[in-house]
Amino acid sequence: MKHKIFSPAHKSINFFGETDINPYYKLLFKNINAVVYILNRNGRLIYLNDFAEKISHYKINELVGRHFKNIVAPESIAITTKTFLKQLSGKNVKPFEFVVLDKDGNRIYLKTSEHIILKKGRVDGVMGIATDITESKALTFELSRIVRDLYMLQQIGQEISSILDLETLLSCIVKHLKESLNYERAAVALIDFNRNELTVRAAELPYPKHLQPKLRVKIGQGITGYVAKTGEPYIANDVSKNHHYYVFDKKTKSEVAVPLKVGNKVIGVINIESYQKNQFSERDIELLTLVANQASIAIQNSQLYDSLKQSYLDSIKTLVSALEAKDPYTSGHSERVRHLALRIAKKLKLSEEEIEELNYAGYLHDIGKIGISDALLTKSSPLTKEEYEAIKEHPRIGHNILKHAHHLAGACEIIHYEHERYDGSGYPKGLKKNKIPIGARIIAVADAYDAMITDRPYRKALSKKEAAARLLESCGTQFDPKIVRIFLKILGLK
Repeated sequence: MKHKIFSPAHKSINFFGETDINPYYKLLFKNINAVVYILNRNGRLIYLNDFAEKISHYKINELVGRHFKNIVAPESIAITTKTFLKQLSGKNVKPFEFVVLDKDGNRIYLKTSEHIILKKGRVDGVMGIATDITESKALTFELSRIVRDLYMLQQIGQEISSILDLETLLSCIVKHLKESLNYERAAVALIDFNRNELTVRAAELPYPKHLQPKLRVKIGQGITGYVAKTGEPYIANDVSKNHHYYVFDKKTKSEVAVPLKVGNKVIGVINIESYQKNQFSERDIELLTLVANQASIAIQNSQLYDSLKQSYLDSIKTLVSALEAKDPYTSGHSERVRHLALRIAKKLKLSEEEIEELNYAGYLHDIGKIGISDALLTKSSPLTKEEYEAIKEHPRIGHNILKHAHHLAGACEIIHYEHERYDGSGYPKGLKKNKIPIGARIIAVADAYDAMITDRPYRKALSKKEAAARLLESCGTQFDPKIVRIFLKILGLK
């Protein structure tokens, strides 16, 4: 029987017919480090060289007679079928890659060059020479993974390093663990050093946000507690057989945890769980440790920032106490105004930054009165024109006191414009409507309401209903109507 093959140049050569050539091909096929195979028109293997046995762990006689679809991996069925049918129609194909399964079900990546076998001018089959590129593919895949992971880590590090609010930061870390790194379930727990416990501060379902602070474990308890105690990463690919495991979620089957460290001090733990067994490896330890290193620095910076903010807040409270000591009628006024203003801000869905500015402004809105005479502040009779002009200086004085504190810039602006009126008849600049900062419009309403319902040297406190009525009367002139409506709704007075 004589068969011919189309070469890439479309020249036919006698393949099996010349006995003086045949031994050379047999020798070549026996020693070549590639799989040589022939498929008949039905797609069944009719020839394989010895190298096929070496890489597939099958015996040659176990493969000969099989259809190629029986050994090709599912992801390569489409391309191998397409190229085979194309060649049956008489067209050669370019070299391509595909995947086969060895006897143990492992994937072998091959790159093949196939050519048509002709018999009497009719396509009788396909011959291919395939090189094993599994190792090369693995190296390429590993390199791609490393590049992808490094890029992800760079993106994660860039984002979390810019976040100073601790709760936002921890939520962002969990989000990236789940969305960027594709972990099924993630949580971050920080050590409460006063109680010697770990507290979950950010987590994904099934733990609702309001329950997370109640999720506590002692140092040393469970896998998370064990990692906090030892400062070393830990993998449990079958928690049912792990003596460290502490049940939070009965569906959990495997778990990995890495410590959050600042220097040699453990400050918390990143915990990853899966509802399937055997989901974690040393690669996860390496990746999570890199995330933990970045997260630890960001958490420390956030905690330092919180400490600094608390220090500022303590200083502010000291200033306010000094101010309120001058006038017993205003004791607690700043705290009440702050509280009311924050309730309005949250109802308006202001940003975290705007709410923080209001928090400071609420405490400090009257700080300029520290430069006003006690006699004026506590005067029980009506103020003269000159005295009223002196009182009107307190926003400017407050602004001058605070303007050099960079972190209070937003609060400083609110304080400066708190006495502007919605119709533009206020002071110091006669701003009107939305030209007045939103924080100043909020403080104006909260301040006026609290002033009306508390005793002052010149009058007794009004009832809440009367104060509400006066706010409504001043809508559109002194106060922003929208803010007044929301405020009264919050208080249940409308």
